[in-house]
Amino acid sequence: MMPALVLWDFGDTLVDERWMRRSPPSCPEWEAAWVDTMSELADAWNVGDVTLDDVVAALARRTGLTVADVEAHAVDCCHRLTFHPHAWRVATERRWPQALVTVNPDLFERHVVEAYDLDVVFDAVVTSCSERTADKVRLCDAALARLGYDGERADVLLVDNRADLVRAWQAAGGAGYVFRSDDDFARDVRGFGA
Repeated sequence: MMPALVLWDFGDTLVDERWMRRSPPSCPEWEAAWVDTMSELADAWNVGDVTLDDVVAALARRTGLTVADVEAHAVDCCHRLTFHPHAWRVATERRWPQALVTVNPDLFERHVVEAYDLDVVFDAVVTSCSERTADKVRLCDAALARLGYDGERADVLLVDNRADLVRAWQAAGGAGYVFRSDDDFARDVRGFGA
């Protein structure tokens, strides 16, 4: 399939999504605190119902770190992402018109987008916190609207690590690719006509 437009997921598609689990040297229990905090706040955070300030305060209470230390560590984590080399190379080559469609909070918008020039790599960056929805089909639709795309949905390829989200986009008329591993992607991308 030669797509007219590619919609990229971010976490576990372009990057290893565990970037916030790295513990600072002064807080070996960070990962457990992060997981517990996310189990309570992630859904609300991803759609903008809570903010980075709320999450930082919750993590400070759980870890005993200061608010300033938690925020500094979060920013540091955002600047040390591990990209999947094949997928990231294809994205940065900009082989097609493309958008980033991701379920991510304000931390992502404030620190990751700028740190990696995502607004330069992609023609549009669509996040759940700005759109106030975690529905991937609605995020994809927002990307199409932002890009002024009026072609066939069947020509719009969503690349995502979650099969359920790819299936939902396909059910809405789009094309999909389930990202399983970077090596598989390196082999399979040849079939995208690039």
